[in-house]
Amino acid sequence: MADNITISKTELLYDPLFDKKPDVEMKDAKSRKFKIIFIIVIAAFVALSLYFSFTSISSDKYTYRENDTGHTLYQFVGKEDDIALQIDYVRNEAGDVDQTKPITGVREFSMSCNEYVRFIFIGKNVSEIELHSFYYTKNLMAVIVDPENQNYTSVDGVLYSKDMQEIILHPIRNHQYRAAIKAGITAPYNEATAKAFLEQFNEKYGDEVVTDAEEYEKQFSNEAFYKIPDSVTEIADSCFSDCSELSFVEIPSSVKVIGNLAFFKCTDFETITIPDGVESIGSDGFSYCEKVTYIFVPKSVKFIGHHAFYGNMGCEKIYLGAENEDSVETGENWLPKQSTTSLKDIEVVYGQERRAS
Repeated sequence: MADNITISKTELLYDPLFDKKPDVEMKDAKSRKFKIIFIIVIAAFVALSLYFSFTSISSDKYTYRENDTGHTLYQFVGKEDDIALQIDYVRNEAGDVDQTKPITGVREFSMSCNEYVRFIFIGKNVSEIELHSFYYTKNLMAVIVDPENQNYTSVDGVLYSKDMQEIILHPIRNHQYRAAIKAGITAPYNEATAKAFLEQFNEKYGDEVVTDAEEYEKQFSNEAFYKIPDSVTEIADSCFSDCSELSFVEIPSSVKVIGNLAFFKCTDFETITIPDGVESIGSDGFSYCEKVTYIFVPKSVKFIGHHAFYGNMGCEKIYLGAENEDSVETGENWLPKQSTTSLKDIEVVYGQERRAS
């Protein structure tokens, strides 16, 4: 074999092992193939655009898309006076209802980060609510489900699967709603009664209640605790995310799965109690629970997702029932950090027992 062989840019289409350039027909075939693929991609893009233009119903406020069983709420853009969202039938900008077009689905992130909606009413036909559909709806007080719905239910404004085995969403301001109900304010069931509820709520507690920390604590501290029912086996993704005014959530021993972001930024938690029986803790499951000083993960837990306890800077150690690091699968950066400056992982102590309360 000759030494110092060089290959120019014009010769890159041949196999140096066999020193044989492709013939013209091969190059032409490749060119034709590329053109065909390009045309197919463009045609598919145009067809998809036409499909969505015919199957979408849009206004400034609502966007719906047709599905196999009805329509999906694809996007909701609420304004200051939109304190309630009714998800039952397709509505136009003026709020007129088309009862020939039931809503059967709610798309992921369809109204995330909305700051105005206080109540969501789920109609009887809704069969699929995608995860994170109502993510960080920061003033949401309650999700209320039609009793005839076969897939979902609500208890005190908290959203569950119909069989009560999955808790799907605890609204960020639900503790206010529960306090108001206990104080005798009538629970709403549609947009009109939601406005009446808020009028009574503001009359009792004041429009600016959240600005006075001492008064707020006095009014709502009893409801800053939530007990998950014993029927629940799964806490859904983002279920309690950003519930920064809850001080504690009691998780029953029936729970097997704690989803991604389930307790993300529950910054007022001072204690996290993960019961024996939990098998999986999702990514960011308890991250940024900054006041927590003691974390025990029972031996039953076999998987801990990435950043599961990240940002829990009140902890000096984290205690695991697992015998060693090979006994539990962990994701990247799952540990708390000691400070925002050093970002040093805290010590993991294996083979531990839960401390007495």
